[in-house]
Amino acid sequence: MGAFQALAEKLSCPVCSGKVKDGKDALQCQSCQASFPVWGDFPWIFAHAGEWKADWTQRFRFYLQQLQEDIQNLKMELKLLDLLPKTRERLQALIQAKTEQHRELEKLFEPLLLGGGPSYEQQLAAQTPLPESQQLMGYYGNVLRDWGWGEEENQICEDMLAAMLGPHPLGTMLVLGTGPSRLAYDIHRRLGGRDTIALDINPFYLLVAERMLAGRNLHLYDFPIAPIDAKAVANRVKCRAPETLKSGFTCLMADAMDPCFQSASIDTLLTPWLIDIIPQDFRSFAKKLNRILKPGARWLNFGSTVFHHRLQHLCYSRDEIPEILEESGFEVLQVRENLIPYLRSPSSCQQRHEKVFSFLARKVKEVDAGPKYTALPNWLTDTDMSVPIQADMQQQMIVNLTLTQVLSQVDGQKSLRQIAEVMAPTFELPPQDVLPMLKRMFSRFVEGRGRHVNF
Repeated sequence: MGAFQALAEKLSCPVCSGKVKDGKDALQCQSCQASFPVWGDFPWIFAHAGEWKADWTQRFRFYLQQLQEDIQNLKMELKLLDLLPKTRERLQALIQAKTEQHRELEKLFEPLLLGGGPSYEQQLAAQTPLPESQQLMGYYGNVLRDWGWGEEENQICEDMLAAMLGPHPLGTMLVLGTGPSRLAYDIHRRLGGRDTIALDINPFYLLVAERMLAGRNLHLYDFPIAPIDAKAVANRVKCRAPETLKSGFTCLMADAMDPCFQSASIDTLLTPWLIDIIPQDFRSFAKKLNRILKPGARWLNFGSTVFHHRLQHLCYSRDEIPEILEESGFEVLQVRENLIPYLRSPSSCQQRHEKVFSFLARKVKEVDAGPKYTALPNWLTDTDMSVPIQADMQQQMIVNLTLTQVLSQVDGQKSLRQIAEVMAPTFELPPQDVLPMLKRMFSRFVEGRGRHVNF
């Protein structure tokens, strides 16, 4: 019996929905024999776990490379001769902070950084835009708030949710989208959680959580957009948990869109800051959550309702959510709206409040969970299928070829006017009409300098 036996008994294979058993170095499906490795001290329950690890590992590497680029650029700025003394001090503070940040995160990421990887330039070329919820550092401020300077915020949220849950035992509690896991930790500790499973799709947050739960410190830097003074431009934050959790709390890498749990295996469900950032229809998502909950199980939601769907009918208002819950087999017990401080860093001039939406619902009937959620077409999930010819791909190919042709003319000698004369036959336009196009093209490069790419 391995360290994750109790967890394995509740899991469902994401490949065939079979039962999962705990092995020596990995969890495994008892039906299809799919393997789910343990990396970073937590299991990765995905149909293609190796691909997920490779993807996140490259993002870790890219972020570290980006920090190195920042440090080198700051050192170049420091060589300017006309700097103010205080400007020089600020740049030196940033160089020191980013150097220490690189060192600390390199140690944190170490379990996933074995072997080489693409260059900084190759990763820039291969990047794909992702929802903010899936970017490596999309919610970096939450790490600092959860385990560093946010005791007031953490206590307010803990008190509010504990009051909603009341004295009812938590049983097996699943936290979907746990992030750095402070809220899951606080509720587990305060209400005497027996078995808490903290699930997220971002390993950075789980690596932080594992370290906090083990009683180890982590020193990170707060780089506020609007620092309160020159010293606050890079503020060192000591992240730590109030006390170590010795048992009953497990971190899990998995996708909340189709929770990998056996039917009727969860007693309490907590979804903090999740329902409005998921890519699927909340009506479908609520029915999927019904499946994994036991009869009478409770679902506690907490966060915003800023749905980001292209189709407006999927951007539900707070008034529509109770109706969605009822059609999904739940009885709504409580609905609350509370104005709370949110990410109020002591280093920042920006002091924000958020009106959060909370509900407590109980499962009262079974509903059809519907088909498995798939965000990608078959040819992207089955890598042996042919890639279809698509109009937008062909358009992008033409755009990239054109850009390559233009950039190939940059030799340090030609002017924009001369490049326009060379490119005129390609565009089938006179040089004077090509020149404004080139100006716009190169302006985007100049304007984009210094902007970070989220990976």
